[in-house]
Amino acid sequence: MTLPKRGMPAGAHRIRQVAAALLGRRSLERDLDDEVRLHLELEAEELVRMRGLAPAEARRQAAIAFGGVERWKEAHRDARGVRWLEELSQDLRYSLRGLIRSPGYFLACTLLLTLGIGGATAMFSAVHAVLLAQLPYRDPDELVRIYQRYTNNQFGVSVVDVQAVIAQQRTMSAVGAVRLGRVALSAGGELERVLSARATAGFLEALDVRPARGRALQPDDDRPDAPPVVIVSDAYARRALGGAAAAVGRSVTIDGKVYGVVGVLPDMPHNPGGVAADVWTPARFPLPERRGPFGIRMVGRLRAGATLADAERDLAGISERIFPQWASSFQDSMARLTPVPLRTTIIGDAGKTLWIFTAAAGLVLLIAVVNVASLTMVRSAGRSREVNLRTVLGATRARLLRLMLTESLVLSLIGAATGIAAGAAGLRVLGAVLQGMPRLAEAHLDLSAIAFAVAAALIAGVVIGAYPVALLLGRTPAGALQHGARSVGAGRGTRALRAVFVIGEFALALPLLAGAGLLLNSFVRLQRVDPGFDPARIATMTVSLPGARYGESDAVAGFWARALPRVREVPGVAFAGLADAVPPDDGNVDVNNFDLADRPVSPGQSQPVAHG
Repeated sequence: MTLPKRGMPAGAHRIRQVAAALLGRRSLERDLDDEVRLHLELEAEELVRMRGLAPAEARRQAAIAFGGVERWKEAHRDARGVRWLEELSQDLRYSLRGLIRSPGYFLACTLLLTLGIGGATAMFSAVHAVLLAQLPYRDPDELVRIYQRYTNNQFGVSVVDVQAVIAQQRTMSAVGAVRLGRVALSAGGELERVLSARATAGFLEALDVRPARGRALQPDDDRPDAPPVVIVSDAYARRALGGAAAAVGRSVTIDGKVYGVVGVLPDMPHNPGGVAADVWTPARFPLPERRGPFGIRMVGRLRAGATLADAERDLAGISERIFPQWASSFQDSMARLTPVPLRTTIIGDAGKTLWIFTAAAGLVLLIAVVNVASLTMVRSAGRSREVNLRTVLGATRARLLRLMLTESLVLSLIGAATGIAAGAAGLRVLGAVLQGMPRLAEAHLDLSAIAFAVAAALIAGVVIGAYPVALLLGRTPAGALQHGARSVGAGRGTRALRAVFVIGEFALALPLLAGAGLLLNSFVRLQRVDPGFDPARIATMTVSLPGARYGESDAVAGFWARALPRVREVPGVAFAGLADAVPPDDGNVDVNNFDLADRPVSPGQSQPVAHG
């Protein structure tokens, strides 16, 4: 054993020893053989000189006096402190050779584990991204979304609410609002219809989202006489403006009006506040004539030390103060502006759907592990004679236990490697199946997902190797050799364990089959739902009117009054009409309160609401 060099820490010296023992194993073995041979030769020469023995007899006597050569070699190897690594390397090579010699068993087990671990890994990534991961904002627990809430109704806010909250609130360091819509956008080329966001300066400020290039929207941009400016997304800047660096200072046309690009948002894996807009323009809300409609999204960031309860009381006071001014258009005196944690509003009911899919993926993984354990049990029954023969030849049970577990863990880790690849594909399938799931687009296979797959594989490996281990611990070598391998495979305990596996597989598969049947039944029923009209002969189209020419409601009404008769005169058109949204799809985010002329609601009571 070498002594550590002066100044070298003991830990570093030990690492150096281990590395030398592993990397220079062949050289060390040659040195060990030379040392043993030299010792025997010197001992034989001493016997020839002192006792006058013949050389052959002297070598024999020297070997007897020395004892078992291999015993001394093993003791020397143990002194290196890396024997367990050498044995692990041997077990790994033996396990891989054994799997290659049984290709059917290897492929079947790998396929089962790939499906099970891949599905579970995909669902772990989805659950982590949607439900567990923090929102991608600074101090996300300080963010709230403000709703108009009364009785069982909860929806966006109106222009009246936005102006009152911005002017009167005292519990938020930043607060802003945004109204979504679609506009006709051009950067000098063809027009395209994109999602737009008309936002106050405080919306992106509350989220702490700053432009990567240029400046953010400022409060002065909301003035009617301010020059028209716009912030564009990084994706649109790269697609139409030559990149973020070249976009600032250029002009784009939105609904026929020219806007100057003053900023470009950073390339983010998420949409700010859930708004997937290509262009962000100043809100410039018109002076309200009534308290409604309620279709504006409003967010705020709590001040340091302020709680959700503080913000709730603050906003309730604002609701009470502005109610008398607008009671003629919104008569519910119990309605309150209410803050809700932004995380809660983004996730919504997504957790219920994800947990159902997660439970299904967990059952698939359990079924896969049980099936692989069944195959391993059958394979182990045929190898019991080999294992017991190794025991008779001197292998300890601890050594054989490591060998058994190494074989099952190698198999499960191979399944994990292929399962991780399958999980990446599973995420894409999940995104297609669960379209619209909030934050699902942020799901990806990161280190935590890989760690989950490896952990699942290790647990599966232990379960898969449980039967071979139990077989090893429960039989004596002499008994196994006497009864033979055939009796092991047909033993009462083995048959009972197989029955347990079969029952377990049926028990795990039954919920999956029931769930699949219910989903199929729901799908069939949805296909049979009568929408109240025949969609086979209905065609729709969407028209965006440029704000520069149709800024007034009279101009808009005049356009539709001229356009509708012309559409009805098109050959093949039997009927034509106008609507904000096509049923049953609801594409309008505005919510309006109303009264029935023949059954008005009593003053101070909740009015019915509807989209439109």
